[in-house]
Amino acid sequence: MSNASAALLLLVFASPLVWLALRDHKALRLSRIGLLDGCADVFDRYALTHDGDSFPRISGRCGRRNVDVRLISDTMTIRRLPQLWLQVTMLDRIDVTSGLAVLVRPSGYEFYSLTTGYLHVLDTPPSFPSEVIVRSEHAGAAKLLEKLTPSMARILEDPRVKEIDITPQGLRIIRQADEGRRGEYLLLRQAVFDQAVVTADELGAALAELETLRAPIEKTEREALYA
Repeated sequence: MSNASAALLLLVFASPLVWLALRDHKALRLSRIGLLDGCADVFDRYALTHDGDSFPRISGRCGRRNVDVRLISDTMTIRRLPQLWLQVTMLDRIDVTSGLAVLVRPSGYEFYSLTTGYLHVLDTPPSFPSEVIVRSEHAGAAKLLEKLTPSMARILEDPRVKEIDITPQGLRIIRQADEGRRGEYLLLRQAVFDQAVVTADELGAALAELETLRAPIEKTEREALYA
């Protein structure tokens, strides 16, 4: 058999597989596009965009707050299935002098975590889960941590919570939205999420948690104003 004939035969057999792979990839991307559609009602106004993997991101105004919501596909987890993280950020400046991040079950591969950029490690409060690392921009953030510990501890009782962040630019919570389907990941290394739709109630709960973190900070701001 000539090289040309062998190449032609290979093409004949490979073409259906390529077509199936392209079809499945397109279907996978389409399944991701509407995952945040249910959150639109929480916003007074918003803009919806999609990243290169078709995961949605929605940013806009919720009452008095600027809010950014996105889904992060994490395939860098070690000895675990892919994770889909829901990241909710309240983008309103607050009166804190140091960033503070609380990361649950750190593996060292959390590319989305603010802890990777913070050098100071703070003592973990006893009321926090055991597998937690607390880092900050400056050592003085220990006072901020003490103030927010009761609120943070209640939020961290939810095992889906991955990270809580407090920065001068606002507040953020990251929680698990879904875990990847085992079969597709083990065989094809594809991150397929079956239960990834985020509802308005889920977003509302995350925003309520961020407000409970903001409240002690605003109280301190008011006390300083009228002192």
